[in-house]
Amino acid sequence: MSQYSFGFVYVLTNKIMPGLVKIGLTTGLAEDRATGLFSTGLPDPFEVVFRATTSHPAELEKRVHELLKEKRYRPNREFFEVTPELAASTILQARQETDGIKAWAKKSQLYLQHGDRLLLSMRAGQILFLSAYPSLVALEAAMIDLWQVHTDGDTFELYFTDDPAHHSNDEFRSPEGATNAADNDIIIYKDQLVPGDRLLWMDDTEPRFISALFESKCHCQLIARSRNPKFTAEGHPKLINVDAGWTASSQVATAKQYVCSLPRPRTWAPRRPDTTNGWADVAWKNAPPAYWLPQLNQQPVNGETK
Repeated sequence: MSQYSFGFVYVLTNKIMPGLVKIGLTTGLAEDRATGLFSTGLPDPFEVVFRATTSHPAELEKRVHELLKEKRYRPNREFFEVTPELAASTILQARQETDGIKAWAKKSQLYLQHGDRLLLSMRAGQILFLSAYPSLVALEAAMIDLWQVHTDGDTFELYFTDDPAHHSNDEFRSPEGATNAADNDIIIYKDQLVPGDRLLWMDDTEPRFISALFESKCHCQLIARSRNPKFTAEGHPKLINVDAGWTASSQVATAKQYVCSLPRPRTWAPRRPDTTNGWADVAWKNAPPAYWLPQLNQQPVNGETK
């Protein structure tokens, strides 16, 4: 039973409502929501001009409505007298609160399982540390990778699955791409987690050091995105590699050491499985978009209030 799933906070416009946008949430697809609002009382359909993926749709919608309360057309309606650009930027600003490190840090260590879908909204300068036990008899975990966020609002999407074969290959595209609607952020990095991997998300720029720890109980597809990719002086994409001049603060170093010393995880699998020893092969078939985003298989629900 999954604990976390994706929802969407969207921005809709309509030709007959110039100067107004509708900002709401849906646990389905924003495009289906727009279609459902096109009733016999409207001469033109709604258009999805923006949508943001979130693990906390209700909290995100509420925060956006609070930030734009002075522009709300009526208190009991989700229409606002703002431009689509301002609505979108407000959603992205609010998502750094509802899906940012402080929100996830409140949950202590998270154990993620099949079906879980997580969105991490990050800020420039934050560090992500991936660790794993090299073997079942290893005395402590080792560092697998170290990543750095270069742009406010960059995101990690984490898709957890029991099937090790269902990871992306080089042909992976965003599940949302199948909807042919509002623009998506650019994919800047892809990776896979295996059972037992631990991902430590850290921020030492605040007055108080903050971290959030995730442990994978199954396989996971990781997608990093950016709306504003950064480049090196040579013109190469930065992706999520650590800047050459970066050095770990004492807080980051201590947190990394602590995670590596944690007891063995609840479940474990090798990162490079030997299929001759009974381990399943990984990442050998590309699952359809609906495998990663179940909403693509759902029928719109009539009477959805959001």
